[in-house]
Amino acid sequence: MGILFLIGLLIPVVYLMQLTKKKVAINLKRTINTIVISIISVLIVTILFIVFNHAKIEIWHTVISAIIVSIVWALLLSACYYVYQILSNNVKK
Repeated sequence: MGILFLIGLLIPVVYLMQLTKKKVAINLKRTINTIVISIISVLIVTILFIVFNHAKIEIWHTVISAIIVSIVWALLLSACYYVYQILSNNVKK
């Protein structure tokens, strides 16, 4: 099940890597896209984890924590991409 969590967390990384490959500047729209992609992927993985493991935990607590984790993860990724963009100076505006 750990590999599923890893895949769920790497999906927004792949999105940002595509932006890096295209040398596109990060802005608010792309940051929101990253947050949405992260929320969807982490929620799907969390629901799969609950269903397959028959966990006896509150689903709402798990969903809320998954949303918080995915938002923080997406913001960290976007911030790292922004710093990379500033340091590299080869991003289209």
